[in-house]
Amino acid sequence: MNPRGPSRGGAPSRFVRGRGRGGGAYRPYFYFRRNGRVIPAGGNRQPNQGEPGAQDAPSVPPATRQPRGWSRAAGKRGRNAHLDCSFLRPEYYAAPEDGLQVQSIAVDNPRAYSGWRLYFLREKYEEGNELATRIMAVEAYYQRNPQTFDFVMIRDRGFFPLCATGIKSDAQLKEVWPSLSADIREHPLRTLGTLSLAMHTVVVNHQLDCNDSTTAMVSTPEQYVPPTPRVRKIYARPEDFVPVESIEGISHSRVDTLFSIRGFVSNVGEPSYSLTWQAFRCSRCQMEIAMRQRGTFQPRPYQCKRSECVARDEFVPLRSSPYTRLSIRQIIRVEESSLDLVHDFETSMPAEMDVELRHDLVDAVRVGQEVVITGILKLQELGDDTTTADTSNQMQPYLKAVSIRDAGSIKREFSERDLEAIAMINAEPNSFKLLVQSIAPEVYGHELPKAACLLSLLGGKGAESEAINVLLVGDPGIGKTKILQSCAQIAERGAHVSGKRGAQSAQQLGVTFAGRNKRVLQAGSLMIASEGGHCTLDDVDKLASKQAVLLQCLQSEEVNLPLAGAFASFPAQPSVIACANPQRGQYDEGRDLLQNINITPSLLREFHLVYILLDKPSERDMSLTAHVRALHAGAKKRARIAARYALKPKTSDSMCEVSFNVSAAGRDDDTIKTEDDNDSIMQQDYDLDKRLEVLPEEGELDLIPPVLIKKFLSYARQELNPVLNEDASNAVLRYFLELKESCKLDEGVFSQIGAGQLLGIIHLSQARARLDLSHVVSPQHVRDVIALLTESITQTSLKEGSSRPGARGAGGGAGKSAQLRNFLELAKRRSAALGRRIFEFDELKEIGTRAGILTGFSQLVEMANLGGYLLMKGANMYEVVPD
Repeated sequence: MNPRGPSRGGAPSRFVRGRGRGGGAYRPYFYFRRNGRVIPAGGNRQPNQGEPGAQDAPSVPPATRQPRGWSRAAGKRGRNAHLDCSFLRPEYYAAPEDGLQVQSIAVDNPRAYSGWRLYFLREKYEEGNELATRIMAVEAYYQRNPQTFDFVMIRDRGFFPLCATGIKSDAQLKEVWPSLSADIREHPLRTLGTLSLAMHTVVVNHQLDCNDSTTAMVSTPEQYVPPTPRVRKIYARPEDFVPVESIEGISHSRVDTLFSIRGFVSNVGEPSYSLTWQAFRCSRCQMEIAMRQRGTFQPRPYQCKRSECVARDEFVPLRSSPYTRLSIRQIIRVEESSLDLVHDFETSMPAEMDVELRHDLVDAVRVGQEVVITGILKLQELGDDTTTADTSNQMQPYLKAVSIRDAGSIKREFSERDLEAIAMINAEPNSFKLLVQSIAPEVYGHELPKAACLLSLLGGKGAESEAINVLLVGDPGIGKTKILQSCAQIAERGAHVSGKRGAQSAQQLGVTFAGRNKRVLQAGSLMIASEGGHCTLDDVDKLASKQAVLLQCLQSEEVNLPLAGAFASFPAQPSVIACANPQRGQYDEGRDLLQNINITPSLLREFHLVYILLDKPSERDMSLTAHVRALHAGAKKRARIAARYALKPKTSDSMCEVSFNVSAAGRDDDTIKTEDDNDSIMQQDYDLDKRLEVLPEEGELDLIPPVLIKKFLSYARQELNPVLNEDASNAVLRYFLELKESCKLDEGVFSQIGAGQLLGIIHLSQARARLDLSHVVSPQHVRDVIALLTESITQTSLKEGSSRPGARGAGGGAGKSAQLRNFLELAKRRSAALGRRIFEFDELKEIGTRAGILTGFSQLVEMANLGGYLLMKGANMYEVVPD
């Protein structure tokens, strides 16, 4: 047995043999316990010059010395074995200054700073040194800005926000502390301690001044007046000191530095409470001592910290002391939100990071909230296996939060290159067409459904609910899933759920409990896409068990969670883009829409736009074949697109007016741009589908990459809030009144068209104006929206005159045959009511408007003429053939 050596520095030490003394961890066979640290016996000893073999022993530099008992290689557990012990790792011997662990302190605060030991446990106060000078300069800054800092509120709350713009621009503080910005990034704990101690001193002095100015109340036998409590520890919450960075840019060199991320709160853990510090008072010398508490065992002082005092017991615990601290801890998980990253939600998911919240930051966030978190980057172990040589893979980074802000009030920043690319997109002759064709370029055609999805991505932003919900119904394999995946990629705040996974996907909609003990609150897709986000639901008809949750979210804009004896509600305002497949495998045009898909009527009414995508043989099959061949041959790769926006000069800064013109032969442009107020907007022959279609003579378009589309949509949603001018307001009003009049049946029954549909038209018009980066909604924007609504109403109209167009997607059979049946039924009723069978073309067009046919009426009349239902009796004169 090795003899006991003399203790160094007068501090008590104890030599222990064996693995005893509890703890459960493996220690070397001979070790010392000194001030709470485990030191192996003779681990740091070097051979003397007089010992044998001292000359042959290689010299080990102090930085690379390893104590006895610590080894990277695995070994057997025994007396002579090299045990891998977590107590003896080099990082614990050479810990950074911010990570020093102090077991107990003597509360010997200087007279100038009564809270010194709350912020600096080891360092002693020295008057006139650099630290004292900086504290005085920060105190002077706080006192010069009383309008910014409310000292009474800071004392009650225990924290204060510290904005970087104000403290960095102060000239007097900059002279004393020029490296403040660099110090708070590289040494955040020490710098924040300095800033907090200065505020603590100012608050204490302010409290003393208030007590001196007012008459102090003294306790009497009739009335007890509690004494003024001591000021507890105050925490500084820095803001805007470091830019928001990506989680993928984390490296080991950034550990113990200030880091800032932006993302959505996907998981919230249960708060835990523990006593971290306990204050005691010596009964002899009245010295106050604070001891760190760990676990369930609460140690007490075994001797007084004052050298003159010989007390060994009778230490009174102080529960009201500011050095008695109850620590509250909570772990949350944040999912990164970045405009520079695009995820397909099938093979890759956004990066995640665990964040530790303490003190006032606990319960400061909710699931689904988008936040900007600033904290100190730390590492934590993933396992107990330390026998391998490479220990870097066993460490996981996490963030120790120091401030949290709601991202709704923080604008995203765009670089000069991003702004140039956005200006290039806006300067295109037909930017609407370019953006529509860039969404899911693998899917040929279907320009109107893509345009509706694009307007939905541009909506849903504002103080009120501006959600635009779109539903795509059609035959399998037509490309609905590709469109939804592309929308989820370019959405600023998106979430994707696939109904193909059944019950597993249904659980991803609302709020659920996860974790081993089911105590972690996990946000679903509707919560992630809340506050102006977009949730794409693939095969929404297969989510039969969760359609009630989706309906409640769309109607009441909240998600409910039943608990034991309680009921929780979470705000959720997502925009939904969904698709559904027919029940029989192929859409049956002879059946209603509700008979084709498994969706409840109440849920179907919540969709503003409903489109039916059918796979019909047509002349476009040859173009579709050429499109697929070119796609797989590599002719439409996106690698060269980024260079196009980097090299092409900017052509125009204004909004492109060409996209509003109608390319119809034989029409005057002035007649197109200025419409007569007495003429109906719905009666204008305006084919938006043809304008968005790529013509053969135009060749291939240089499509926009998803990253640029995502940044363009984010910029338009953030910077623009369009308002309707007088002409656009009159156009929306005329269309709404005509639509409501056309839905009036002969029995006097009205369809469910009201203020909700009018608000939807306004939101769609504002989204269309954002696409052109316009602050004003013009009649041309309204005309594009009317074309989209008209096509949706036409496709989803019911047969036999019981149509409900405009009622947010109610409907049934689609196609020209359903339109023809509705038109002929109303024409025969009109002929029987008037007692005549010959009508002019304008009268027939009015009847078609009542039937919900707002586009392509000339082709419909020609089809009825060829079928023998209408007989042409002259120029613009037709006879209705009775049954």
